Amino acid sequence: MFRKSRKRIVAAIMSVLTLLWVGTLCVIYVSSFFEVSELNREMLKEHAQQYMLEKPVGGIFEPMKPFPGPGPHRDTNRFKLSTFYAVAISYGGDLLEVRNHQTAVYTDGELENLARQVMARKEPSGTAESLFYYRMDKGSYTLVAFMDNTILRQSMNTLFRYTLIFGGVAIAVLFFLAVYLAKKIVEPLEESYRKQKQFISDAGHELKTPISVVSANGELLSRQ
Repeated sequence: MFRKSRKRIVAAIMSVLTLLWVGTLCVIYVSSFFEVSELNREMLKEHAQQYMLEKPVGGIFEPMKPFPGPGPHRDTNRFKLSTFYAVAISYGGDLLEVRNHQTAVYTDGELENLARQVMARKEPSGTAESLFYYRMDKGSYTLVAFMDNTILRQSMNTLFRYTLIFGGVAIAVLFFLAVYLAKKIVEPLEESYRKQKQFISDAGHELKTPISVVSANGELLSRQ
């Protein structure tokens, strides 16, 4: 009986702790992911707003100049270390320019194909493969700007993995703690039940002799 009670107490404690742990994990992971994702999208949007298709010099477009003046993301290390790509396409569908400083990761052709896929979508922003994208009408052409979110994914995966590891260890420790607490909770009940049984046994033993005498005298009287 008490063994079942201990098991139920342990199950109740572990259920509550597990729900709290899973809920906390979900809140931390989801809030962190959306916060960082939103920051990256804001930086990508600002990058697209600052983009300019300059006049060709010797048949080659000049590289994009540094952003003028301070801004919410311009002078931060995060903005400077982020990897951006840009594909400019005319209204007629002609490729005007591909700005790609990481050709080892994505070729110009791959970026162009991704940009044309993005132009066929209704959403002006979203994700394509491991990239955030933002589509913007620049007045005389359409710009599709990309930002690499590989680091974001790796960071979120690392956060999730270590949270699972340390959370699992914590749950195991809390399980043994729950077993100990359940034992301490049930101990007074077990002691009370044991004393009750002992009292009933002692009382029965003490009452056995007088009852036997009364019974024998009653039987004797009935015979007389």
